[in-house]
Amino acid sequence: MSYELGLRIKELRSERKVAQEKMSEILGTTRQRYSRLESGQVDISFVEIKKIADFLGISTTAITSAQEEKKELVTLFREKFDRPEAIESVAKIAEILKVFHAHEKLYYQMKVRDGVED
Repeated sequence: MSYELGLRIKELRSERKVAQEKMSEILGTTRQRYSRLESGQVDISFVEIKKIADFLGISTTAITSAQEEKKELVTLFREKFDRPEAIESVAKIAEILKVFHAHEKLYYQMKVRDGVED
C-alpha cells in the first residue's frame, strides 16, 4: 500500500478524533492490522476505502487523492522553470526529501513494531 494513502487515512481519522480501535471495528480487522494499514505496511482494498469514507462521511476521492496529488518535485518545478542548473538543484533537494521520507517511514514502522502509540 502507498505510504501517502495510509498517512491520508490517518490524517482524516485524527481530524475527526476517531480511535484506531473504532476504525478497526468498521473494517472488521484488528487494531494492529489497522495500524499497519495507516503506516503503509499492508494493502487496502477499495471496499475498505469505501467503508472508511462512508464512516467518516467523505468521498473515496478525499482519501485516494493522496495518490493522485503526488508529483515529483522536479516535474512541478519544470512546469514553471527550465534553467538546467535550477532543475539540477531541485533534483538534489528531491533526493534529500526521498531519503528523509524513507527514514520517516522506517521510524514509524519501528514504533509500530515496538508497540509505541502516537
